Amino acid sequence: SAGGTDIWNTADQCRFVFKRLTGDGSIVARVDSIANTNVWAKGGVMIRETLDAGSRFAMMQVTPGSGVAFQRRLTNDVAAVGTTQAGITAPRWVKLTRKGDLLTAQHSADGVTWGDVVGAAGTTTSDTVVMAGTVYIGLALTSHAANVACTAVFSEVTTTGSVTGAWEQAEIGVDHPGNTPQRLYVAVEDSTG
Repeated sequence: SAGGTDIWNTADQCRFVFKRLTGDGSIVARVDSIANTNVWAKGGVMIRETLDAGSRFAMMQVTPGSGVAFQRRLTNDVAAVGTTQAGITAPRWVKLTRKGDLLTAQHSADGVTWGDVVGAAGTTTSDTVVMAGTVYIGLALTSHAANVACTAVFSEVTTTGSVTGAWEQAEIGVDHPGNTPQRLYVAVEDSTG
């Protein structure tokens, strides 16, 4: 789950679950569902240079009401750009591949046959996003609604390339709604009481 106003413009507000990628590689995931906190709530796969809110990134995402989109920030702290294909909802497979400075985004209904993002202005599948040799690779989610938690379910997450480390999470640009630090009590009882 995550809050955040968006992954867009000059700075992001999202939750990011990540590992480290050195050099070329890819990430694939199935977005099983995403709550409709806003038609532009978004969840998907992301590669980003740093954990700063204004970092360069590329993301292939699924939204609950705006379709799928390939969004990217080409320069730190500059407005992101994107290509959106309407009419597609979860469940949907998403893939992001890094080869040098070229980031390629695709989506699929079955995880086997992959398609490009076809937007109103044409097809965009790749863009040049110059990043450091070692970057962050993982899953990102934003509710596109301040102080509202959005829940998404991801499955079948796989990576290729030199991906290292345990899964970690970062709250980028915002604190997310979640559990309170108050005490919680649980009772367990079997069928005989």
